[in-house]
Amino acid sequence: MPVIQQENGRKTVAGLPLRWGIRAYTELTAARAGQILGDMPARYKELSALLDRVTSAPLPLDSTDAQLCIAAERRANECASVTAMIHDTAALRARLAWMVVNAGLEPPRVADDRQFMLRCVDPAWWRRNLRRVHGRTFEHAAIRLGFVSIRAGAYASNETVQRRQAQNLRNARALAATNMVNEAGDLFTLAELAARGVGNKAIRRGELMLRMAGCEAIAQTLGHVGVFVTLTAPSKYHAVLAKSGTINPNYNGATPREAQAALMDVWACVRAKNHRDGLAPYGFRIAEPHHDGCPHWHLLLFVPAAQVTRLQRNLRAYALAEDRDEPGAARNRIKIVRIEADKGSAVGYIAKYVAKNIDDAHLGEHIDADGNVIAADLVGDQIIQPCQRVEAWASAWGIRQFQAVGQPPVTVWRELRRVAAEQVADAPEHVRAAWAACQRVTTTDAETGEVIVEQAADFAAYINAQGGVNQGRAYRIGLAARTEMREGRYGLALRPAPVGIFCKTMPDAVFASTRHQWQRCGAAAISRPWSSVNNCTQALAVAAPFWEVDAPWPVEIAPHDDSEYFASFDFAYFDTPEYQNHHPKEKTW
Repeated sequence: MPVIQQENGRKTVAGLPLRWGIRAYTELTAARAGQILGDMPARYKELSALLDRVTSAPLPLDSTDAQLCIAAERRANECASVTAMIHDTAALRARLAWMVVNAGLEPPRVADDRQFMLRCVDPAWWRRNLRRVHGRTFEHAAIRLGFVSIRAGAYASNETVQRRQAQNLRNARALAATNMVNEAGDLFTLAELAARGVGNKAIRRGELMLRMAGCEAIAQTLGHVGVFVTLTAPSKYHAVLAKSGTINPNYNGATPREAQAALMDVWACVRAKNHRDGLAPYGFRIAEPHHDGCPHWHLLLFVPAAQVTRLQRNLRAYALAEDRDEPGAARNRIKIVRIEADKGSAVGYIAKYVAKNIDDAHLGEHIDADGNVIAADLVGDQIIQPCQRVEAWASAWGIRQFQAVGQPPVTVWRELRRVAAEQVADAPEHVRAAWAACQRVTTTDAETGEVIVEQAADFAAYINAQGGVNQGRAYRIGLAARTEMREGRYGLALRPAPVGIFCKTMPDAVFASTRHQWQRCGAAAISRPWSSVNNCTQALAVAAPFWEVDAPWPVEIAPHDDSEYFASFDFAYFDTPEYQNHHPKEKTW
């Protein structure tokens, strides 16, 4: 049964954020009002069982990020203590894996025992994974309790959006405060370097639009037509009804990741059927949330006109394979629109979906999949834009928003932009054509400072240079990378290092790209690299790396001082019944 407590003069359900707990208590009270002869109403029993499941999370849902940091520090120290007691490597790995699983996390997926153990004694590893698991548990609870909807907060709960905004702010401050210098003496902050890549939302949106325009140009050249598809999961994956804002009685409790997996299964079946039928569509897929966080897909696909009917049949057949008889399935599950060239371009048709999932640029209104206008709202003291809610949703659930279909790899496109002209002077013709397609040539007007584009990059020309669409492993140009031992946070490991591109007809010839070696400016020599983008405290220092210890375990853990950082934290929280109920004492072996 849910535990009722008094907080700030209001009755609330223990283990929930205050605003959730107050609402849950109100609903419990209303459901219990229908009690007859001592028998609790069905709605009360359902809600009570749901609250029990929600509040039994590995970490309390109302844990703050500071408390997560403390929990990570404590877990890492517990693992470090175990290394002093167990000397057999296999037994130690098994014990540490059990401790990680007991904390509600997945053990590190590395084969090397030393790297596995280094992760288990690292507070940063625990912080990162606790944040991810707790964030998804929290957000799933918000969805199940109706706190993610058009009326309560579209796409993601207010708490998750605030947490994501705080994380972005921490990252931005860390990037701005970190200076990097290369071998040529060029000095930049990490923020300046990040702004030059696809981490910059404007650049990311521009690259996506360029790639989509290239696909459309290829389709026009080949005489293919565009089909725009909206694919939605069955109603049981949706937690909240769009019209009424009430909990969907048929909701099966699935997370957005599980709904995304269901859509991926549908697409896998469609792809297999298309292959059997000789269909090879190409284009783009965009995943975005419904108002309640359940994902749906938009696909822009190009095929020969004679294949459109067959493609539509395949899409409908598999989209309706699950729960095809439920009301509204045929009308809402899948919508297919054939794009008519005389009424506008395919790229223009999909541009709004790109913008609303990145930065809302050039959008008059942000309209969700159900036709509702999503406006900016005030959360705490911050104005949250709809695109920020979408970004928080994608980050929380780890859902890939954009994916190309049937196109050559964009990694080669980006690497070609790093290759100097003299490197490809004697290259095969298609390599030189691909290189030229990737270059954007500009000049700056000396008087006005206006940037004039003399030659724009051309993704269609790049596709042609690669041999066309749907070539699979037969694309002509690949990314050249050498595998080398690199020192990372957890020791030496084999890592691929891109060095340029190569032509697959002459794989021994590498056309080198220009890459700089960057170092933190003024950073002192340290025994182990430290990520420049870290959200909390320094790493737990290891006296000697595992691979340098000749003596058997234990490995000594050097003390470190975080007293100033943790001065404001409430360590007493871990001694409360609330925390202990969620974390029973571990059994010793």
